[in-house]
Amino acid sequence: MYIKKFLVILMFTFCFSVNSLESAPPESSPKKWPCDQVYNPKLDLKAVWSGPQIDDFKKNWWKDDEVIEMVNKLSDPILSEDEGTRIIEDFAKKHSYFGLIKKKERNTKLINIFVGLFEKASQKRNKQYEGIIKFVERQDVIRKTIGDASKELRKYRKAGLDVKDPKFTEAEAKMKWNTRVFDQRTRLTEYVCEEPVFLEQRIGYQARKILTYLQ
Repeated sequence: MYIKKFLVILMFTFCFSVNSLESAPPESSPKKWPCDQVYNPKLDLKAVWSGPQIDDFKKNWWKDDEVIEMVNKLSDPILSEDEGTRIIEDFAKKHSYFGLIKKKERNTKLINIFVGLFEKASQKRNKQYEGIIKFVERQDVIRKTIGDASKELRKYRKAGLDVKDPKFTEAEAKMKWNTRVFDQRTRLTEYVCEEPVFLEQRIGYQARKILTYLQ
C-alpha cells in the first residue's frame, strides 16, 4: 500500500505535470512509444460498462453536489480498491430506507457517479498519454546533451587538453550529470507506463461495483 502511494507521488512530481497539458495526444502511436501496452489514449466505454446508456446522464451528472463529492472521492489516485468499494457500498446504503431501497433515485445517482468518474478518467488518460510523450521527448533531449558532451571530451582528449582544464571538467561534469538523470528517468519508464493501466483498473472495479446495484 505504502509502496503504491510512493510510486504515484514520485511519478506525479518527477515525470511530468499533467495538469499543465491541454492538448490531446495523437490518435496514432508516435514513433517512440516506450510502453509495452498498446497505444490507446482513449478509454473504451464498452470495456468497462455494460449498464444503461449514459448519453442523457452526461448533461446532468455535475448538477448534483452529492454526486460531485463522490466522484472526487473515488478519483483519488491513491485510493485502494477496498476503500473505493466501501465508499460505493456506504453510498448505496445511505440511499436505503428501512431496508427498502429507493431504486430509481439511487440508480440515477449511481449512474451519474459512473458518468462523472468515466469523464474524469478519460481526461486523465489523455493527460497521462500526453505526459508519456513529453517524457520521451525530454529523454531525447537529455540523450543528445550526453552525446554532445561526449563529443567534446573526445575532441579535448585528441587535442591533448589537460583533464584539469575548465573546458574538460565542464564537459565531463555535464556528461556525468545528464547520464545520471537519464538513467534515473529510464528506471521510471515502467511506472510511467503503468499509470494508465492503474487508471483503467480503477474505473473498471468502480463500474463493476456500481453495476451490482443496477441489476
